[in-house]
Amino acid sequence: PQPQTAEHLAAIEIVQLENVFILQNKVDLVLPAVAHAHFEDIKSFTQDTVAEHAPVIPISGALQYNIDVVSEYLCCRIPVPVRDFTSDPRMMIIRSFDVNKPGHEVADLRGGVAGGSILQGVLRGGQEVE
Repeated sequence: PQPQTAEHLAAIEIVQLENVFILQNKVDLVLPAVAHAHFEDIKSFTQDTVAEHAPVIPISGALQYNIDVVSEYLCCRIPVPVRDFTSDPRMMIIRSFDVNKPGHEVADLRGGVAGGSILQGVLRGGQEVE
């Protein structure tokens, strides 16, 4: 698996996600035997983790292969969480990206990008967050 796969797995372990499924992307670019070997690698990699029993769905984003299966899985197998839209926003950040080039002066810093899930509340465009 790719390095970001280990990062994603660590993140879901930390936040203790209960509903996990794995997308095996770009299966259109390899022979079926190679795709099957990758599948086995994924199952081995996730053994003894929160994702051990997660289904692995082979997909091709470029060809839209099995995207309907992913949509059906999301709609039928993943429960919709109860949302709290009235409380102050709270977000679980699992990744961040710096959009500034190295060497920028402090006055020229533009910020960054945070990735994760909004746990409660609502964020609006242009809203300043800490």
